[in-house]
Amino acid sequence: MDGKNSFLSTVPRKSIIVFLTGVFALFTTMAVAGDMAKLGRQPALRYVLSVLLISTFAVLYAIVGVRLRTKSWKLIIPIFLVQFLIMNLLHRWLPDAPRPTQLDANAITRLEDRLGWDSIAIIAAIAVGYACFMRTSISEGRRYFRVHAEVKLAEEIHRVLVPAINTKLGDFEFYGRSAPSGEVGGDLIDLAGTDKKWVAYLADVSGHGVAPGLVMGMAKSASRMLLSSGDDSTRLMPRLNEVLYPLKKPDMFITFCFVGGDGDQLRVGLAGHPSILKFSAETNGVSQVECPNMPLGILPEGEFATSTITAESGTVFALYTDGFLEAANKAGEEFGVARLQAELQKHGKEPLESICNAIQESVAKHGAQFDDQSMLLIRKL
Repeated sequence: MDGKNSFLSTVPRKSIIVFLTGVFALFTTMAVAGDMAKLGRQPALRYVLSVLLISTFAVLYAIVGVRLRTKSWKLIIPIFLVQFLIMNLLHRWLPDAPRPTQLDANAITRLEDRLGWDSIAIIAAIAVGYACFMRTSISEGRRYFRVHAEVKLAEEIHRVLVPAINTKLGDFEFYGRSAPSGEVGGDLIDLAGTDKKWVAYLADVSGHGVAPGLVMGMAKSASRMLLSSGDDSTRLMPRLNEVLYPLKKPDMFITFCFVGGDGDQLRVGLAGHPSILKFSAETNGVSQVECPNMPLGILPEGEFATSTITAESGTVFALYTDGFLEAANKAGEEFGVARLQAELQKHGKEPLESICNAIQESVAKHGAQFDDQSMLLIRKL
């Protein structure tokens, strides 16, 4: 669903009805004013039909404008032509009464009554329209500020759950940070363990907003709990999948990758996630580390393969989310993994923070950010 329709779907139906009622009431004044301009000479049937047609078409314009926004002219122009045709036919079928040359006392009284009722109708229509607009503004304003407060709270929780990482454990140093595309992100970077046994991982919950942020929080809690229980890193992804599967919406999933250190052994795993990049300080080359598995949360249980890797001094592992790869320029060309590899190769021997800054700057120059961008870098000292 696109952003426009999803926005409209968040507005309560009652508020939409009240707003459109206000539009209908306000535009009845045009038909009533037209009757006053004709000095009450139009037939009563045409008067009623004019009120209904003008107000109904105004409601239709409002609906098209909200749903299509900048593209609304594609429908508004043909709708206007239809309205213009119907109103002209209505004037031909029900023409005005002849303009009187003289008015007797009874005719003047009837005219005064007609114009008086027209004035009352205009005042009433404006009052109803104003009341509807005020009702919609107040109710939606209250709802907006309530939702805004909840989003700000979720944003603060996200900051606590996903802090920047800049530390050392044993023979490895770590640096990472997450930049959400909105107030609340669905990415997670984390590091848990000791100098002898640690796991650095990155997760990306599908979707945007508060719901993925909540799942992200549950993913961190579950991961920390599983790792603190002494489970081997080979069991992290299947156990995490079992925990998260019943706690999310059916259409949501989590991509996941990790690098785990246990003594001299390094183990990696990926679940539906972009490949881990490995920079070698000896060869100055960048390779892709892959160990493909399905994303977490697709099935209630399953096997998730892991693999062992080696690293010499100066080796850098880059874990990242697809927000970097999918940043597109005006021509629609995505940044892609090849450019990411080139940036890592160019800056791989620099401090980890400098590598992260260089990559983010290069991506920002290439195209706008549309998705959360998170990166976790690991270097063997």
